[in-house]
Amino acid sequence: MFYGSFTAALPTLECGVIPEITLEEFDALASEVMSQKKLQTLISWDDETQTPKVRVYRAMREFDAFLKLRIAEKRQEKLGVSDPLPEAEYDSDVEYAFPVAAAAANPVEREHLVDLIRWRQIDELESEHQMDFTALCCYRLRLVLLEKFRKRKGGAGSTVFEQAVDKLALQIKK
Repeated sequence: MFYGSFTAALPTLECGVIPEITLEEFDALASEVMSQKKLQTLISWDDETQTPKVRVYRAMREFDAFLKLRIAEKRQEKLGVSDPLPEAEYDSDVEYAFPVAAAAANPVEREHLVDLIRWRQIDELESEHQMDFTALCCYRLRLVLLEKFRKRKGGAGSTVFEQAVDKLALQIKK
């Protein structure tokens, strides 16, 4: 189905920039232009226990699993662990972009670079889909990616940091 007027009215999203629209607002707007069944399919990404019915969501889940595997491999290298992980092949720029992201000293910068890898994958999944349901799914995937930055609070990061320091101090005292 063609959703031209709906997609044209949506604000443009940029990687790393908090969007003008929330995920909740997007879902509410989508509920006005599509059937309840179609809306449930659109928001099905949120249910991690189910295999998504939408091809683009399945592809993104597979890509995310691959990316998490690469992150785990990099962490093992840093920790000096030689526990082999399952082989994974993926035709993407992860092999080129991920080492740059992993090398970033700042954890927030590293996360932004990993999100940029995801963003480019969404771009690839969206190619040849303008103003249709798949384009809306890709828009929603981008919103989900950006929404985590809206929810962050500086105090929570400080609390986690303090807890980590306290934990390390206890280990050193032993």
